[in-house]
Amino acid sequence: MSDADGSDALSPDEAFAVLGDETRLGILRTLGEATEPLPFSALRERVGVRDSGQFNYHLEKVVGHFVEKTEAGYVLRRAGRRVVEAVLSGAVTGTPELERTRIDRSCGNCGAPVEIRWRSGSVELFCTECAGRYGQSYGANKRPEAVERGYLGRMPLPPAGLGKRTPTEAARAAWTWAHLEMFAMASGLCPRCSATVEYEVFPCEDHDADGGVCERCESANAVNLGVDCTNCLFRGGGAFVIKLVSDPHLLAFLTDHGLDPIVPSDPHRVDRVHTEYEETIHSTEPFRAEFTFAVGEDSLTLTVDDDLAVVDAERDR
Repeated sequence: MSDADGSDALSPDEAFAVLGDETRLGILRTLGEATEPLPFSALRERVGVRDSGQFNYHLEKVVGHFVEKTEAGYVLRRAGRRVVEAVLSGAVTGTPELERTRIDRSCGNCGAPVEIRWRSGSVELFCTECAGRYGQSYGANKRPEAVERGYLGRMPLPPAGLGKRTPTEAARAAWTWAHLEMFAMASGLCPRCSATVEYEVFPCEDHDADGGVCERCESANAVNLGVDCTNCLFRGGGAFVIKLVSDPHLLAFLTDHGLDPIVPSDPHRVDRVHTEYEETIHSTEPFRAEFTFAVGEDSLTLTVDDDLAVVDAERDR
């Protein structure tokens, strides 16, 4: 069996076993930094292994799946490049620190200042005054976790995303990263491994947020969505707008008002449209609901059926 790039496929256990050595990871990283194929001697010298036989042993372990041997020398295959990218992103090794810090952003609920912190691969946002938008969060273990008051949600950001950015710049980077992931999820694509995803809708029939968090569903939104990959460990979720961000009617609605949902000049304006919408649940079995988005006096209502598909779009100017 071969991968898409022609290399022999490895089971997860085999892949971890191959990569469980400092020399082998050094080979991958060295080839990743190289601008051309490296002959055996040049590669061994750059990795820093004196014993030629020992180096050849480790090199042969990664050749085939992670590394390709060519007439000009050794080069990384796609699988090897993904490993190096993960290491350099800090997703595997990075543990940066960013305690709760106020940023140049206001809460969409009450207008109070917002604070962020980085934890477990995500930027978490908190309102400094109101109750926030969620009473719980789903962490890496896929179980609900208690959150601090004012929790507004979290946006994924690898450690390298903090880099040389200020907290406000890091929050914007996380917003962009999160929205690209949302577009993938909305399209049925896992943002981690590209496999298909499954959706689960969570409507709250007796929703009563009253400007805060509903005690029944622990959310400010009446309809929430869970997104699970059918292949890897990825799980995402949050407000139902996740399923709607790629809808052509909503995209046209935003662009008609000069709002770029991909690379916005002002992400807070796009964020307000995506978060400050009205919800009407007509039925839960089968599911049918309306979501009304607004910019100024212009509004767009999308009707969603039990297949979570938009079956009607009505624009009201």
